[in-house]
Amino acid sequence: MVKAFAIPFMICIHIYEQFGGYDFADTAPDTLFRNVMEFIGGPLAAPVFMFSMGIGIKYTRHDLWREFVKRGGKLLMTGLMLNFFRQTLPQLIGLLLGIDSGLDIIGGLLCVDILPFAGMAFITVGVMRRLKLSEWQICGASFLMQAVGIWSTRLDMAPGVVQNLLGLLIPTGKWTSFPLTLWLVYPSLGMAFGDILTKCTDKDRLYRMLMICSAVFFSAFTVGLVYSGYDIRNIYALCGDSYYHHSIIATLWITPIIIFALGTCYFICGKADNTKIGSFIRYCSVNLNTVYIIQWIIISYSAALFILFGINRSCSPLILLSGGVMVTAVSVLVSVPVARIKMRKD
Repeated sequence: MVKAFAIPFMICIHIYEQFGGYDFADTAPDTLFRNVMEFIGGPLAAPVFMFSMGIGIKYTRHDLWREFVKRGGKLLMTGLMLNFFRQTLPQLIGLLLGIDSGLDIIGGLLCVDILPFAGMAFITVGVMRRLKLSEWQICGASFLMQAVGIWSTRLDMAPGVVQNLLGLLIPTGKWTSFPLTLWLVYPSLGMAFGDILTKCTDKDRLYRMLMICSAVFFSAFTVGLVYSGYDIRNIYALCGDSYYHHSIIATLWITPIIIFALGTCYFICGKADNTKIGSFIRYCSVNLNTVYIIQWIIISYSAALFILFGINRSCSPLILLSGGVMVTAVSVLVSVPVARIKMRKD
């Protein structure tokens, strides 16, 4: 259920990226607001979703390797369709109106965002299941893949279709946010964590112990990094693609944050499990993909209208946060009839 709490963080960081007037691409966060926004939109967003996805893989009843590959293919195609409707189509409409956004149409269409990554992750896990690898072996393999992904950041590739397609596997450019090799560690860690949960008889004690260990490790690791002169902002800041081009240091720093967030949600949701709030949290968690798609459609076409009418970006925290809250509310509301239609089809 921690995914439901991460939804507003995810939407707020998208609003911040698309409508914020800050130079976040070249400048590290230098204010409290920017640091908070990029932190909650970093470690508490995509990594949480990916880790939770791994837990779900462990708990799913549809655990045949063929089913993982099939589901991965559907997610990959869904991601490409979303790219078309949120980026390519508005660009084509703009060109017809004589407005050149200056963006790469092919890059936008083949953008490796969270849905294409999820598709690749399911396909990869399916193949590894076919090879009869355990959750812990998959976890070890994913760390080796991350090392390969980090090495591949040195490659200099010419922009084009090949570059963007390879972006599904390795970081090849600005349209590659979540390449498989760098980010598979989180679903695999989630699978290993799920394996521990399935064998645990006292989850309260387990979560308390893990939260304490995570807090101690996180504190010691952070102090060590700062003492050695490492800039912590390199882990979560949007500047220079340091967040998207994930490192092992980032994984070690973010993982205890995820564990602590999971434990916090476990104890909070445990008390609200049979309430309306609990039902709402479960709904958001189950329909996460639908909410994700809707919020991107809203944001993309709103951004296109801003360009069309010459509306400037804002640096006001109040405006950006209000926009995040509004888009979150609208996305969840619109997802309700969409979810009902999907249920009827199933």
